[in-house]
Amino acid sequence: MHLYSNQIIKILAIYAASNLFSTAVIAQEEKSTTHSSHHPAHHSTKKKADEVIVVTGTRTPKLLANSPVQVEVIEQEQINLLTQGTIAQALNFIPGVVVTRNQKDGYNVQMQGFDGDNVLILLDSQPLISPTGAAVDLDQISAQDIKQIEVIRGAASVMYGSSAMGGVINIITNQGKENQLNLSYEVGSYTQNSLEDDLYSHQARLGATLLTGDWRHQVNTLLKHTPGFDYDNDHSSTPAGSLDKIFINLASSGKIGSLDTAIKYQFFDEEKDKNTGRIAGQSNYQHYISEVQQQQFDFDISQKLNRYHDKIQRQWQVNSRIMEHQETSGGTGSLRNANFGLYEVNGKYVWSTTELEIVSGGLIHKDTLEQTKVDDGSKEVPFVSKESIEAFSQVNWINKNSQYLLGLRVQDDSSFGFNSALRVSGMNNLLTGENKLKLRYGVGQGYRVPTLKERFYEFDHSSLGYKVYGNEDLNPETSITANTSLTFETSFEESLLGSFDFTSDVNIFYTQAKDLIDSVTDPERSIEEALDISVYTNIDEAILKGFDWSVAANYSQWQSQLNYSYVSAKDNNHVRLEGRPKHQFKASIGYTPSKYNINSMLYLVYQKDEAVPTEGFENGTLNNSWFTIDFKLSHQFSKHFSWRLTLENILDEHQDTDAVREQLFDARPVSSRFVSLGITYKL
Repeated sequence: MHLYSNQIIKILAIYAASNLFSTAVIAQEEKSTTHSSHHPAHHSTKKKADEVIVVTGTRTPKLLANSPVQVEVIEQEQINLLTQGTIAQALNFIPGVVVTRNQKDGYNVQMQGFDGDNVLILLDSQPLISPTGAAVDLDQISAQDIKQIEVIRGAASVMYGSSAMGGVINIITNQGKENQLNLSYEVGSYTQNSLEDDLYSHQARLGATLLTGDWRHQVNTLLKHTPGFDYDNDHSSTPAGSLDKIFINLASSGKIGSLDTAIKYQFFDEEKDKNTGRIAGQSNYQHYISEVQQQQFDFDISQKLNRYHDKIQRQWQVNSRIMEHQETSGGTGSLRNANFGLYEVNGKYVWSTTELEIVSGGLIHKDTLEQTKVDDGSKEVPFVSKESIEAFSQVNWINKNSQYLLGLRVQDDSSFGFNSALRVSGMNNLLTGENKLKLRYGVGQGYRVPTLKERFYEFDHSSLGYKVYGNEDLNPETSITANTSLTFETSFEESLLGSFDFTSDVNIFYTQAKDLIDSVTDPERSIEEALDISVYTNIDEAILKGFDWSVAANYSQWQSQLNYSYVSAKDNNHVRLEGRPKHQFKASIGYTPSKYNINSMLYLVYQKDEAVPTEGFENGTLNNSWFTIDFKLSHQFSKHFSWRLTLENILDEHQDTDAVREQLFDARPVSSRFVSLGITYKL
């Protein structure tokens, strides 16, 4: 670990320890006065839409049932069951969301035919840095202390700007309401494929909340070691290398006068190392390494002004975020330092009555990038920056059984000038009462300006067999999307299966995109450099269309869900866009008997007919369909202690890396069966 990392960790550890001591003392005092002999109920039946509050659809709090924009939600209990590490596994549970493993052992996401570059990832409604292209690595986002994850599929550029053409994923963190302390430890192993000298993964978490007067202080840390795995025990080239991660989150929130104030600091450190082959004529291995260090600072202020006598409510909020991301990556003898920066101040103002809500705001944003070769210190990418000023406004007209939205966003970008997006959408309650039928629909524009990475960055990973070059001549992407969804909800009080809730939802979308940015293989440069060379370029036009269909049934102790997604993504020459599976099935069944304080889930993912790349697989296709099965279980066996069991990829479905090297296409993921066991103490 870097010396700088150690210094920060020591300082934060002292801060954490002091808070933990205070938290433990206060919690013990409260325990002595409020102790109960009964264990808390542990029942995670999914809440109904009229019980869940969401903010992503309109940037204001609304009941999920009343949101005029379709929002998918993963709640806290589901997140805690699905993952104790990063959010990649949790998102794989969402209908219509495709989670993919990238060549750098990270995870990206696809929605409605758009790849991760066009899906905006937010943390508490604020943007995150995306060091790989424009796609945020989901494996660099901790799942600790998350209240819920909200997902919008489809164009959301009006409310969230560039990179939201394909949708938005908003990670909402928890606001502790009581003094508490959480400690957990987990050990796991890649069965069958584990490395002989590194058999076990280890993960330790610590979280604490301390309430002092009107202020809340929170500390959350996660330390994670994940070993690599190898399918043939020949360690000259391992499919996945070792990972070491450290997450430290500090937050304080409270009132300064009449203002609600929040200060947050996040620190992330990651180290990757994997063998990529033997050095010619030697017994030593070539390595791909990546050392990442990221810091984030947020400062938020807001104020609510209510005048109930005339039913008018006003509130405003200002958020600021600074993120700095340093990354040293590459193969043996070809390391590069890349420094990324994100600086943003944004604000919004809400004016509302019982029938009308207006949300307006704007932001000032800056990105920076600099890249240097380690061996000689030469500048591959001199310091470059990009600034933008944006403004948006949305009007929400609210009636008893219908809502209508009209929104507009404008942007002035320092490199690409003026951009704009307009969206009109609505919701109608076609049936009310015990049987509910909601129709949501909308037509909207989207845009995304090329990032500094796509224009200037050089992904030189020769040790992994590929390079990706930026393109300074890229044009902004634009799109127009039409979508409609129909949601049916009902309850059966008396049936052969007993009482249960039933929900069915279908979402149809059609997008026409222009100048879509994608990386394509450059055959001439590939032959010249004897590597897989890709270059970012604009696709003149692409049509993305399809639908998502899901059904869910929740019994008193059972929950089940079935989803099917179909996506067709083709360019103007009717050639399929690479990397998009045409068919995806997801199914899950959960069992939560409150009598035994057990929460369990079995779920599977099946994908078929992925678009095969036009270059690099001249010998045909080995496999273009696969499915995986996971099982998760947790048990609260006392007031303070719980344990959990995880079985991932039970069938050990994974890519045949030897076949891929022989230019056979295999759509199966680079994965392995994984078993883990963990325990949590909560005070």
